Amino acid sequence: INDDVGTDGLGPLDEGYPGPDPDGTEGNGKPDQGEPHFGILDKDESDQLGLTGFVISAVHTYDLNNDERNWKALSALPQPHGQSLVGVNLANHFSSYLFHLFGRNTYGLRQGTLAQTGETERFSMALIFGMNADDLFMRKKTVQQIYNANYNFAKPPDKATVKAIPGNQRVTLYWDNRAELTFDAFYQRYNFEGYRIYRSTEPNFLESKIITDAFGRPTYRQPIAQFDLVDGIVGLHPIGVNGAYFYLGDDSGLQHSFVDTTVQNGQTYYYAVVAYDQGLTKTTVTGEFVGIPPSETTSIIKFDANGRPQTDINTAVVIPRAPTAGYVSPAIGKMTATGPGTGSLQLTILDPDSIKDNHVFRVEFLDSTAFHDNANPWYRLVDKTSNDTIVNLTRLQTTQVQTPVARGFVANINNDPLVAVNTAQTGWKTGRSNYVAQVGFDSRFAPAYQPRRINYPADFEIRFTAPAQGDTSFPKDPFSIGQPSNIVMKNVTENVDHVQFIFRDENTDSLFNAGDAIFIVYGDSAGQPATESFSARKSWSLTFLKDTLIPPAQQRAPQPGDVFRIVTHKPFRTGEYFDFTTQAPAFNQLQAKSDLSKIAVVPNPYVGAASWEPATTTVGRGPRLLYFIHLPRQCTIRIYTMSGHLVQELQHNSTIDDGQEPWNLVSRDGMNIAYGVYVYHVDAPGIGSHIDKFAVIK
Repeated sequence: INDDVGTDGLGPLDEGYPGPDPDGTEGNGKPDQGEPHFGILDKDESDQLGLTGFVISAVHTYDLNNDERNWKALSALPQPHGQSLVGVNLANHFSSYLFHLFGRNTYGLRQGTLAQTGETERFSMALIFGMNADDLFMRKKTVQQIYNANYNFAKPPDKATVKAIPGNQRVTLYWDNRAELTFDAFYQRYNFEGYRIYRSTEPNFLESKIITDAFGRPTYRQPIAQFDLVDGIVGLHPIGVNGAYFYLGDDSGLQHSFVDTTVQNGQTYYYAVVAYDQGLTKTTVTGEFVGIPPSETTSIIKFDANGRPQTDINTAVVIPRAPTAGYVSPAIGKMTATGPGTGSLQLTILDPDSIKDNHVFRVEFLDSTAFHDNANPWYRLVDKTSNDTIVNLTRLQTTQVQTPVARGFVANINNDPLVAVNTAQTGWKTGRSNYVAQVGFDSRFAPAYQPRRINYPADFEIRFTAPAQGDTSFPKDPFSIGQPSNIVMKNVTENVDHVQFIFRDENTDSLFNAGDAIFIVYGDSAGQPATESFSARKSWSLTFLKDTLIPPAQQRAPQPGDVFRIVTHKPFRTGEYFDFTTQAPAFNQLQAKSDLSKIAVVPNPYVGAASWEPATTTVGRGPRLLYFIHLPRQCTIRIYTMSGHLVQELQHNSTIDDGQEPWNLVSRDGMNIAYGVYVYHVDAPGIGSHIDKFAVIK
């Protein structure tokens, strides 16, 4: 019984969920009539009668006009397997009885009372057909699964809601995570696996349906992009469809946006973002390998009576276009970062029209301290200008996380959860001894130090001084008695001078040289300064060894003034944040004047047809289209013959991101124009004008 739903049978994750039931049955901790798997909706009720009678016969053998004969037929046990009727029309009779000896109480449970007149009993029936006995029993297993799942068929995840943004030679798509929250009642688990993106120049996506089965029939479509969960479920699904196998992905990781930069301005493109599941594979108790191939959501685009496309929530129709003259693209201002975290933040503008002007945003991190190794901090996204929390506190579950699209942009957070030495940046900052430096943790002292060792996420500088002028090493250690040294240890990340350290001085000369080791010390488990070696927490070590390939006379020990730097990978911690400012798209009058020279006609010359013209199934020539591009926001386009005759006048009035105007090559008299060379004049009040020509070739 699923008590997350009420008597309407719908829960928060179901499509069309209207909210909690007004009768209070949703989540009340007890089953109520009407909830799935309870009462009259209980498919596994213990007193089910099952099929008690079954007759298959030629039609008209039983015409249901003789009660006694019908009773004998329908009360008989099911006929034995193997009955065969050939060359006749078949009639099937099913029966289940004697349910009239029982009634139901107010909870929908059977009780031993006589049924009342007009009482109704529910029943389920399945007709199974197969090519042979093996096929029949395989289908029977599938039908049984469907019944056991309360008639919840295997189905793809819910459709994602997609938004498409046209741009200059680019199309941007982004979508929500609704599909990932789909619970599959048939598989009894969250079975979502990934997204596929399809693109076509016709609405049925037949261009991408190029993966054929063993008989050469188109079976699967080829996506232009695919994003799947990092879960080890990769490659081809083992259950094929006539020799064609569904590709599950390569653990690329999920994304909720895609930018297509392989498009042509003016061309109509049809897009679909489909979600797919993992399918099913398993081995039965008899060792038989069975399964169901993955299924993906539909991608529907229809046209109404006027020829206008009607899209589903996961499909889109887009025409890429150049912006207007004087268009200033939206931008992300200078980013300010705080804290020692070595991760990064990348910002991508996806929806220019949604970008707020001069708004300051902050991605801040919480609930992570310097003592966390393998740390996955929490983050949130805040609009500081309007004091709105856009993304609530969310855990960084993986190294790379993409935020939902918010205010027109998306943020990709790259965290360094594993605290480790950055070997590429660790080394000599000043001076250069040719000793071999080993940084990390000296395994020679593992039995003594390993139990209380931490990987401390900070950078350190070891500065070499004159003999006995450095700091005194940590006292009361099994390998040290608090002796003078020639080094000073500094925590660069937290700006702490004179960090405590254990000095293993192999030759007792108070100099840190070849064969010696130092261990950084950081208090006790409560963060208090340690006074005894057994309470001290040890972190990174540094050991110097002589390079055996260098002659002894050329060996150079560290000298006073030399500085060795230990650099580490550090996760984001509480108090760290990134601040950045967004700038909305704008119109610049001066730039618009200089952009007039970019105005052009495509294609030029127009030779018979243009690639973006839609196909037609009617008799005769379909519509012809050429485009004027990079136009000012408001302008008049006049088209003339070479002799100065006005052919057509077009008015362009658009938003600042649309600098494109189509012309169907029809004159103002309603006639198709002749081939030849034409002159066009673009007049933009307050900005200027532009004159050029184009050619039409039949």
